[in-house]
Amino acid sequence: TISGILDSVDNALSGLIIDRTRTRWGRVRPYLLLTLPFWFFSSFTQWILPDGMSQPALLVWFFLFNYIGSIANSFYNTSYQTILYNITPNVSERNRLIATDAYADLLGVWLPSLFPLFVDFLNVPTRYVYIGGASFFIGCVLIFRTYGFFALKERMPLASREEMQHMGLIETFKTVGTCRPMWVLIIKNFFAVGKHTGEKVQNFFWINCMGKLSLSSISGLFTGLPSYFVLPLAPKLTKKFGLRNLAAGSYMFCGACYFIMWIVGYKPFGENHFVLNLIWIIIALTFCGSLNSIQRYCSTALNGDLYDYVEWKSGVRNEATITAAMGYMTLISSAVANILSGVIIDSIHFVQLKDITGKVIPQTDPGMLAGIWAVFALAPAIGRFMKGVTLLFFNVHGKTRDTMMYELAKIRASKVIDTSSSEQ
Repeated sequence: TISGILDSVDNALSGLIIDRTRTRWGRVRPYLLLTLPFWFFSSFTQWILPDGMSQPALLVWFFLFNYIGSIANSFYNTSYQTILYNITPNVSERNRLIATDAYADLLGVWLPSLFPLFVDFLNVPTRYVYIGGASFFIGCVLIFRTYGFFALKERMPLASREEMQHMGLIETFKTVGTCRPMWVLIIKNFFAVGKHTGEKVQNFFWINCMGKLSLSSISGLFTGLPSYFVLPLAPKLTKKFGLRNLAAGSYMFCGACYFIMWIVGYKPFGENHFVLNLIWIIIALTFCGSLNSIQRYCSTALNGDLYDYVEWKSGVRNEATITAAMGYMTLISSAVANILSGVIIDSIHFVQLKDITGKVIPQTDPGMLAGIWAVFALAPAIGRFMKGVTLLFFNVHGKTRDTMMYELAKIRASKVIDTSSSEQ
């Protein structure tokens, strides 16, 4: 919480600084690499702290690591989320690129789900399994972020320094603060608290309610499959239904699936039918997550429409400032999820059991298990449904969007012509 409060300062500054950056490597791309050493220090050192440290000492060190990482992430996350919209000015190309990015992201989400297998089947303390996993993924980040810096190029026409000076801080804050579609997405992002809260207790659910953490990996082999098949359809579905309607519908559908799953329960066949109960949970979670990749695609594409809308209204692209502003709600949502999950786990008086080797074993108290199940299923249901309702107020849609894209094409073309003339 303390780190999040302090992070609000650098989060605000990061957007303003990135939007006003001009280098031969681009406006956004340099921050993919510049922030990497700080992120590495923050992410890796907390895994190699010596045993036997006091609780106050651990608190101080973790605060230090977390805050250094949060400063680096303020610049990195903003630049990473922004660069997708600077690779091409063509919206159809951008949407296909976003779908491809989301498709690759599915693999990145799937890989960590394999680690519970190591937790259950390696005869070593659970802590060391996670240290090994952390080291592996930190190495992946170092490789791919470095590769991304050299591989990605920025091709969007930018405002000149004179235009940026004309668009001062007060004017920037006014433009961003009165932007209706931005506030709709900010409120939508706040309701991610439902998903975040459910995710905070998912390991509690698999270990205690279902009996083994490795069952989450088995479930993941099936529940993620629909995403691979429906995601390639996303650009076509966008043309048919419109981006806003596709996003709102996908969130409401998944919210309804989670709610039905919660009503039925996680052991509808009774205590003695473990296999049937597991099959039910896998089928239910498959429906609940069947449109996750569509939601990922829609969220990214809706941000693109938002950035285009601000450029249309003001003549200047302020993606980084807007992304930083929207990042506040992500911070708040994550903080609320941390608080809620902690309060709920504490309210049911949960105590995690371990055997003599240090491996985690399931709880059996019915009250604890019912509380974990309610958070695991009901929190995502409420969060996703409210996201869908909120998106119905997103006004960059239909004729408004068509008019915006037509006029933006002319504005951008004139900028390219002016740039070419000045170089000659």
